[in-house]
Amino acid sequence: MSEPSHDRGRGAGLEPLPGFRRFRRRRIVVDARYQLRAGILVGAVAVVLLVLLNLALLTQGRDSVRTAAGAVAHAAEPRQDVASWTLLLLGSGVFLVGVVLVGVLESHRTAGAAYAIRRSVDELREGQPGVRVRLRRGDHLQELAVAVNRLAESIDAERAGRA
Repeated sequence: MSEPSHDRGRGAGLEPLPGFRRFRRRRIVVDARYQLRAGILVGAVAVVLLVLLNLALLTQGRDSVRTAAGAVAHAAEPRQDVASWTLLLLGSGVFLVGVVLVGVLESHRTAGAAYAIRRSVDELREGQPGVRVRLRRGDHLQELAVAVNRLAESIDAERAGRA
């Protein structure tokens, strides 16, 4: 299994050229359990809201057709209802897929950052010098990464003082 590409900060100090991306996502799903749970939660909320919205739209549309066109529209109502339901369900399906996809991608910003921080903490525990957490610009948990880096710096300074 490949790991996410988080810079560990142990290179020769080379910075990327302006305009070039420093990190590249190799895996979108880093913590499948967390990201699946987040996707399902977002999807479930979206389904409930879509059902309520669709029912309201269909009820409103049916009432306006009845009052505007009278008996002529009432005769054509079943055909129009099928078309309306089809259009609403198709649009809702596309919307739902988009919402779940955004949920998984957004959860990646947390799961990937947590993975990088957990890996750095494990390296610190093993006694590796120069460990630093470097997260991508849009990742969550930036404050935690800063705190871990401060801890790593103090551990490195303490080790240097003993040597």
